[in-house]
Amino acid sequence: MNSKLKKSLAFLLCLAMMIPSAASVYSEDAPEEDTSAESSESADEEEEEEETPRTEEEAMALMEKLSTKGDLTLYMNSKEGTLALEDKKSGKIWWSNPVDLETSNAKLSQKQELASGMTLTYGEPYPRSTTTQNSHGKGSYKMEKITDGVRITYSFDQPGIDIPVEFTLQDGYLKLYIDTKQIHENNPSSYDGQLVCDLALMTTFGAAGLEDEGYFVVPDGGGAVIEFNNGKTGMKTYTGIVYGRNITIVKTQKQAVIQNVNMPMFGIVKQGRDGGQDAGLMVVADKGDTCASINTYVSNQQNTDYNSTYFDFELRTQDEYLMGGESNPLKVFEKRGILVPEVEVRYYPVSSDDGKVDYVDIAEKYREYLINDKGVVDKDLTDSSSLFLDLYGGTLKTESVAGLPVTVKEPVTTFATAQYLLQTLGENGVDDMVVTYHKYTDEDIGEKITDSFNPASKLGGKSKFKSLKSYAESNNIKLFPSVTNLTYKTGNGYWNMTNTAMRVSNAYAQISEYDRAHGIANEYYDPLSLFTPDSYNKAFTKLLKSYRKNGISNYSFGALSNTIYGDYSRKAVSREKAKGIITDIYADAKSDGTVLADNAAAYVLPYADYIANVPSYSSKFDLFDYEIPFYQMVMHGITPYAGCAVNSEADIAEAVLTDLAAGSNLSFDFVGIPAAELKDTKLDKYYYAYYANWADDAAKLYSLANEVLTPAADATIVSYEITHEGNEIETTYSNGYKTVVNYKKKSIEADGKTYKLSDYLGEEVLGK
Repeated sequence: MNSKLKKSLAFLLCLAMMIPSAASVYSEDAPEEDTSAESSESADEEEEEEETPRTEEEAMALMEKLSTKGDLTLYMNSKEGTLALEDKKSGKIWWSNPVDLETSNAKLSQKQELASGMTLTYGEPYPRSTTTQNSHGKGSYKMEKITDGVRITYSFDQPGIDIPVEFTLQDGYLKLYIDTKQIHENNPSSYDGQLVCDLALMTTFGAAGLEDEGYFVVPDGGGAVIEFNNGKTGMKTYTGIVYGRNITIVKTQKQAVIQNVNMPMFGIVKQGRDGGQDAGLMVVADKGDTCASINTYVSNQQNTDYNSTYFDFELRTQDEYLMGGESNPLKVFEKRGILVPEVEVRYYPVSSDDGKVDYVDIAEKYREYLINDKGVVDKDLTDSSSLFLDLYGGTLKTESVAGLPVTVKEPVTTFATAQYLLQTLGENGVDDMVVTYHKYTDEDIGEKITDSFNPASKLGGKSKFKSLKSYAESNNIKLFPSVTNLTYKTGNGYWNMTNTAMRVSNAYAQISEYDRAHGIANEYYDPLSLFTPDSYNKAFTKLLKSYRKNGISNYSFGALSNTIYGDYSRKAVSREKAKGIITDIYADAKSDGTVLADNAAAYVLPYADYIANVPSYSSKFDLFDYEIPFYQMVMHGITPYAGCAVNSEADIAEAVLTDLAAGSNLSFDFVGIPAAELKDTKLDKYYYAYYANWADDAAKLYSLANEVLTPAADATIVSYEITHEGNEIETTYSNGYKTVVNYKKKSIEADGKTYKLSDYLGEEVLGK
């Protein structure tokens, strides 16, 4: 190359490096990530020179006040793109990003992620791939003041995506809001476009550092606590999909058995330093909850000094499929745009008059939210305690007829047997029962859609069912015939070619039974079609009409209360739309009847008069430090609930004690035939439930639970303390009533009296 040209280019390059980039007051382009060794060494040297971490006072000096309402004030730092929420009642400032980030041990790329307000995952249909970027890495932001807050527009230049987010101060909370119609995507309808798939929002809001003491509360199953800096750096970070995974995305292998996340919220509790006040934050996904996940990590899991919990939102569903001859699955994306209209996250500061905050206070704040904003009714539960029962009517079984295999309907618990069981329990002192009767119709036993009141002839038909119903009504027994209608075979007016949900890959969603030993599809049973939510209204409207015609006003829809999925055919039913369809069904039922919900998700709680099968345990992930009955803390004294069947547990004593410590009514599974007769049926998992083996024990345990639980039936839980290395749990209620459960002694103390399980159960049940 000509030497003069070389010199000219060198001069221009030096000149360009000397000219500073321009930035407006409320707009800043984040620096590009530099992964070169020289850049990393330089960054490390700069970090070593700055030894003193920035204090909250120094960070607050850089903030601009946006709004004040009551005890809360919202601030922003336009240069750094950060927010601060001050709670004058506790004196706590909740930062959107760590103030001492620059002196942390994080690498440059991690600091950019920790400083970001948004992490975007976008998809590209042509290469069938996804890419993740954060707003301080290869993105930029623009801040604009609005009434009571600020609008931050996050821009990602490489995919050409812009996402405006509004932060406004409301009465008692900070509101994060996204109108998805305002999201700009690059050619989303074209084959080579870029599509928004997932948004992780404010991933370090309220993050805790190495010196902080406290924990996160996650509503996994009953609930769990993850302590800050717990040293579990080699464990997987936690991800809990709100309302469970989308089962339309069918997996070829059985997924791990985990508990549902039925409440779209999490909590942060920070203990005060040097005798200062504790502070809490209750964070809830008010809108967009059907596509939300809760994510948690602790310090040094992500090679940083911080502990954090946050929401991310899957705005566009993805799926995978295998082409012939291919070993790696291909990724496909939802075609019909973003079907989630809004995303809203609320941040509620939590404080107390005595300066102490714990998970019970987080539960109280969420309960207030459910009552004030979601329509949950605080019911009068004075002198109320019940025994919950799940009965199973019939099943399909393959038998040999003239040497040929024939599938027939087999009775498991006839209506006459059910009445005898209830009568036996009544004679033994059980004077309040809540009974769910599963698989009681001909269609349900035959694995078809049930849209009418049709008690199975093999169980005794309409006449025997009405006799059972009459007996229940005369003896303070709430009987709920249950229909789920999630999976089905063609028949009864519903066809698998027109009423089946479709996957993103355009395949029909088929649900298989899985082999227990190997976790693969069990070829002994044909897969069932997944009923499209688009057909719910037709089936359940007809069912409710038939129920009303036959004098049925107790309603239970089984797993519909905790299972939500989409249909990605031309019907375009997202999980968000499916939630609306489901709540309309429950509202219709509630309008003239009584509703029992099975392990109810949050969107069903406003309609539930009873809640069955609330788990007492979490999914027991390695990151969890201990379990708490958070669901029960929220709902106690509001809606009567029961735990899962105690006779299904390996340790009956532990199950009973755990339920009583959580204020849970006791529950049992019952079938009318011995275990041997359930072999080779889909009900064989209830091998333990033969009523003749459990009726006496159930009556005795009800007597115990009735004495222990009734005095606090209408009170809320105000304290739940785990003491003596987990051997003892002390539960205190808002009316002053207290119970102390001792696992080692297998006893309960309540109101000055001690109850021993050995007085109610024999050694063959209690064990050693």
